[in-house]
Amino acid sequence: MPRPPHRRARALRHTAPLAAAALCAALLSACGGGDDSPAAPAATASASTVTLSGTAATGAPIGNGEVVVVNAAGQTATVRTGSNGAFTVGIAEGPPYLLQVTDGSGAVWYSYSQQAGTVNITPLTTLALLDANAGRPLADLARAWTGTRPSADEVLAAAAKVNAHLRSQMAAAGLDASRYNIFSTAFSADHTGYDAVLDAVRVRLDCSASHCTQSLRSPTGSVLVDWNGNIATTGITLSWTATASDGSSSGGGTVTVGLGSCKAPVAGSWSMVVQTSVSGIGGTAIPEVCVDGLPAAPAGRDEFCGGADAAAQLPPGAAIKSCSYSNNVGTIAAQVSAGPITMDYTVTYTFVKH
Repeated sequence: MPRPPHRRARALRHTAPLAAAALCAALLSACGGGDDSPAAPAATASASTVTLSGTAATGAPIGNGEVVVVNAAGQTATVRTGSNGAFTVGIAEGPPYLLQVTDGSGAVWYSYSQQAGTVNITPLTTLALLDANAGRPLADLARAWTGTRPSADEVLAAAAKVNAHLRSQMAAAGLDASRYNIFSTAFSADHTGYDAVLDAVRVRLDCSASHCTQSLRSPTGSVLVDWNGNIATTGITLSWTATASDGSSSGGGTVTVGLGSCKAPVAGSWSMVVQTSVSGIGGTAIPEVCVDGLPAAPAGRDEFCGGADAAAQLPPGAAIKSCSYSNNVGTIAAQVSAGPITMDYTVTYTFVKH
């Protein structure tokens, strides 16, 4: 990567110690280390507010759309999507969360999240949520969200049905239908991967006052697949554990934080979002780090794995086990020691152009 400007170097000097300190603190807390002094109370805002971020798209991004989020207590938050369909919104903690956005044609699309982090809003998340809601209109579900609503397991089971119907389209786009979570897997509206599947499918919902029917068609209007509410989902395993862009999951007993720490990126520059996942530390969260104003993303694996940007985010004493880089996302797997304890962790670096 080209030599960073002074501002970028200053950012790295500040964020690297923060990431290292956060990781070490989490390790000590999880393993009973540290002194016995009572912890200072967390700030009310950070303890009670969560961040949801993702992409709203129908294939084409839903730009300047109003995203409305409601939590289980009925509290709401709104935000506008960017021209690329991306959004980040903070809301009072209280899962599960229902999200909706209106596209340029006036169609309303819905989504669901069981936790903070990545959540997308697309016709396929709408289709899954409709199935989980037994075909009842989703506008009614939104109005009654504090009452009866689908469970997290029911939503995942419905997502598995979507994958089962679109196995061939997912395979053509390089996605593994047995693992890909259409709700929580990060993607970009760039006509590749999940977005290529959205390009190939037109979801239409026809609703009466009490029930909706769904149809899946090709862009030319022909029937793509007939919806079968009892389709077999054998071999499809989904969870609310955070997933990578290829659909692989980080596994149980892992803490992953979502995108959202980039506050004021410079137009035409790149941001590097650093997410840390540590195995075996229960619910302890590792703060996300964002470095804004980068001139470019790494050109390839060698530049990323050997670059100062990635190394600057690793805590002292980290032993790198593996390093990979593809499609502007790099991952480093390593071990770090905190006293007598050695733990495995991964750091994911997502480079985003603005």
